[in-house]
Amino acid sequence: MKSLVTYYSFSGNTDKVMKIFAEVLSAGGEVKLQRLLPKDEIKDFLGQCMAARSGKRSVLKEGIDFDASHYDLIVIASPVWAFAPTPAVNSFLDGLTGLNGKWVIVLLTSGSGVGVKNCFKNMRVILENKGAATIDEINIPDRKQKEGSFIKTSIVNIINGKGEGCASCRIL
Repeated sequence: MKSLVTYYSFSGNTDKVMKIFAEVLSAGGEVKLQRLLPKDEIKDFLGQCMAARSGKRSVLKEGIDFDASHYDLIVIASPVWAFAPTPAVNSFLDGLTGLNGKWVIVLLTSGSGVGVKNCFKNMRVILENKGAATIDEINIPDRKQKEGSFIKTSIVNIINGKGEGCASCRIL
């Protein structure tokens, strides 16, 4: 299986989770791992929350692959900021092409867990409008982000479920 794994991480938590995710996926095929880097990073918490909540976009540094047509699985990961994906992920979703009939996994990392459902909903609408056939969701809360075995088990359960109701696709 050929996978495109794209994520944004400000503090490094999502980065750690996605490296584990990519490691698990690479056991079953080719993985392209790409981290979204905004040209002008918002550094303060309130500014980040306001930008995410209002649906802002970031100008991303070059080198991002937006064409999903060459991949079997597309994974998009974001921390949850004020009930929403980050501006960098919004920009990626805007530019993303080639999703017709594709399997997508949305992975969120969260602190309190408040806003996770809304963030999933926002991303799901965009992905469905772009033609994704199957969209699975997983949240890795902050209390579990350092538990490598939990992350690996969660990922394996989703991969093995392949969109068939995915019992592990839940908010923890």
